[in-house]
Amino acid sequence: MAGNQSVTREYDRIFTIVKDEVQPYLFDNISSRTALLYRMKDMGAIITTGGKPHLRFNILKELPTAEGYTDLDTLTPVRADPYTSAIFEWKQVNVPVQISGRDIIRTGDAAVVDLVEAFVQTAEISMRDAIGGADIGIFSDADEDELRKITGLQNFFTTSTTTGTCGGLNRATLTAWRHNEENVAGAFDTNGLNKMRTLYRECSRFDESPDSIVLTGSAWENYLKETTATFRVNEPMPFIGPGDQKMVEAGFPNVRFFGALVFYDDACPANKGYFLNLAKYIRLYVREGRNAEIGDFIKSRDKDDLVTFVLWAGNLITTNLARGGLLQNADDY
Repeated sequence: MAGNQSVTREYDRIFTIVKDEVQPYLFDNISSRTALLYRMKDMGAIITTGGKPHLRFNILKELPTAEGYTDLDTLTPVRADPYTSAIFEWKQVNVPVQISGRDIIRTGDAAVVDLVEAFVQTAEISMRDAIGGADIGIFSDADEDELRKITGLQNFFTTSTTTGTCGGLNRATLTAWRHNEENVAGAFDTNGLNKMRTLYRECSRFDESPDSIVLTGSAWENYLKETTATFRVNEPMPFIGPGDQKMVEAGFPNVRFFGALVFYDDACPANKGYFLNLAKYIRLYVREGRNAEIGDFIKSRDKDDLVTFVLWAGNLITTNLARGGLLQNADDY
């Protein structure tokens, strides 16, 4: 005679099998489902790293002064203070997964795996919206004192270029730690391209220039309208060019502006756009073993359920604010 098998234990066993199958791909899926995260992954700007107290980076603070001299001039040694440190904290995100006893008893044996996969899939979407979003994600305005939100682009590139802290460093006292900002301040068809040109130049130095420009959907449409409204015979060929085919195939339409990829992200805050150098100066660090780790299913003490959490730890960092910038008020045409 067969023994009485616990449905809850059977779910726990099946979930363990499903978890082992999907967990290696979970963060890879998350980072492929928003425009900016996809672009960062494609540029190698998502870095998995081991444990450390915090994320510390040397920042170029001061250059020695070069001087001309002749013949037997006295050369005066002056010791520069070239570096300081930007320190970013680890930030944590969780998504709860709860399957009730009623979910369990209403599911036929053949559909158990499908039900568990559905709960995991919804957790994946929630994690995508959180990490890629503007509330607690990479577009947030949080600094290092706010441990419940990822340090976001609204903290890196504020409306003021001379106030506030980023990575623990104050823009007011460290002139090298200042970003660029341009304000369209009116209709895009009047001033938008002019401000984009200026901001691109301000964010560029020698062989370094923005490689990615992320806008709101409205600003992206305005850019397309203005660059395609007439045939611009006096514009250089790289001014607007073909986009990246891999991003298009992934579902993220894009074009180019002086070689930088221009695309929109649904989480980009209204009336804000960002000129970024992802190749060198902006990174999303992810803690190894916490890149969307799925915990074990546990039964609550006072509920008929099975509960787990999807856990993530990391932070967005920048090592050179001067090579990036904020485009304001480009949403109106």
